[in-house]
Amino acid sequence: MTQEQIKNMNDLLSIKNLFLSIDSENQEEILKDVSFDIKESEIVSLIGESGSGKSLTALSIIRLLEKSCKIKKGKIYFLNKDILSIEEKEMREIRKNDISMIFQEPMRSLNPVMNIYDQLKEAYIDIKISNIKQEIINNLISVGIEDAKRVINLYPHQLSGGMKQRVMIAMAIACKPKLLIADEPTTSLDVTIQKQVLDLLLELKDKLNMAILFITHDLAVASQISDRIVVMQNGEVVENSHAKKFFTNPENSYSKTLLNSSLYLRKTTNIENQDDKNILCIKNLKVYFPERDNLFGRNKSYVKAVDDISILIKSGTTHAIVGESGSGKTTIAKAIMGLVSPTSGNIEILNKDIISMGKSDKRDFRKYYQMIFQDPFSSLNPRMRIGAIIKEGLCFLKPELSNSITNEILRDVLDKVGLKHNSLNKYPHQFSGGQRQRIAIARVLVLEPKLLICDEPTSSLDVTVQKQVLDLLIDIQNKTKISYLFISHDIKLISSISETMSVMYKGKIVESGKTSDIINHTQNEYTRKLLKSVPQIA
Repeated sequence: MTQEQIKNMNDLLSIKNLFLSIDSENQEEILKDVSFDIKESEIVSLIGESGSGKSLTALSIIRLLEKSCKIKKGKIYFLNKDILSIEEKEMREIRKNDISMIFQEPMRSLNPVMNIYDQLKEAYIDIKISNIKQEIINNLISVGIEDAKRVINLYPHQLSGGMKQRVMIAMAIACKPKLLIADEPTTSLDVTIQKQVLDLLLELKDKLNMAILFITHDLAVASQISDRIVVMQNGEVVENSHAKKFFTNPENSYSKTLLNSSLYLRKTTNIENQDDKNILCIKNLKVYFPERDNLFGRNKSYVKAVDDISILIKSGTTHAIVGESGSGKTTIAKAIMGLVSPTSGNIEILNKDIISMGKSDKRDFRKYYQMIFQDPFSSLNPRMRIGAIIKEGLCFLKPELSNSITNEILRDVLDKVGLKHNSLNKYPHQFSGGQRQRIAIARVLVLEPKLLICDEPTSSLDVTVQKQVLDLLIDIQNKTKISYLFISHDIKLISSISETMSVMYKGKIVESGKTSDIINHTQNEYTRKLLKSVPQIA
């Protein structure tokens, strides 16, 4: 027996010199000589920016690649078996019993027309269990869903992001796999839910003696759970070391860049931009949604999504709203933008009450306040070129502008957000996530707004791209005195970019004031819980 065979026997998974290319004219190589191992009950974090090859490496392991992706060279051993050379039927058995995967976006992975019970039941096909329903309930309870008897009858759209992710984990561990591949399982989750999911994965690892390949771009999360770190850049492994060594003394320059980017500090302050002009003034805002009707068609109760909140933002400043999913953060943004109707209260922008405005006046006034949405790809029309997308607001709200002035504004705004002028002729799918977010920013900047509402604008971006987008927003603020209402669940990020902040819980503001005072001297129990849940690089 060769030394390599002996070594493979000690590893649960071993990837050797993997090369992968995509069918095209130039046969571009996407993965280049990728090699690393995973031992039993070991957690290996695979980190790197979007496009580095992390997810393609994971999909190669379970052989779920697109037809255009071809493995040109290399071996993947699982339990000392070369899984690239076995028949598809045998590979299905391995996926069914030994390797499971949690995909990045649970809403896209769950079937929207099947309830949770029917979807989880598929994981138990051919498994002899006398009471599958009770087994499914126990499985959901084990991943932290206490009211599992109610949840099994719900559909995916009726669950929060954290709940959907827990259902995905329950589905993945139903077969008690030897290897769990988790592709960005905590990217868009609140810090408290994120901590629960990480604690759950660690608990399951010990209980099931399960190895985990954890794919992430969040180094703080990786530091909390990893035994080893594998760093990828442009399809290559640039560093492979023990977690403690990586976070104290990384060898590769790219690894050092990732670490530096994860500790975001705003480049400059904008105190000189501040004046006493009120940009946004919210007073006693309430947004209630009817929960159900009785037999006579009357509402029995209401969900108090926003319950009597007040916020004041001055010119050239950033006010942050932080809280968990369901706390009411996005509902406030929607109320400001007129996407939901307030139950009561006042919203003033530039000292004008926008709730009492007529439709035509409100439409004309909209150029002064705009919004960047959480998912840039969903908010950009895939059938429109970037030039048309950015110009759309100008056509509606500034129709008096000539074509030459409009084109000059478009070129100027692309310069501001760091995009090339030839981007105007491309479509959204031709850009990376960070570039699409820049396009979303450009689309609102052309109107020269005084207030910009940023709803989780960096939650799904890599740390390096996140830093670039935040630096861009702050540069723009320093130059134009624009004010930001920044909505986030990342209290660590908020501490770096906002002067003031409000902490929301179940529709109410539980604490509000200077960001530094709240972060360093909070007296509120819920805020302490949020701060305690934030992962720190160990």
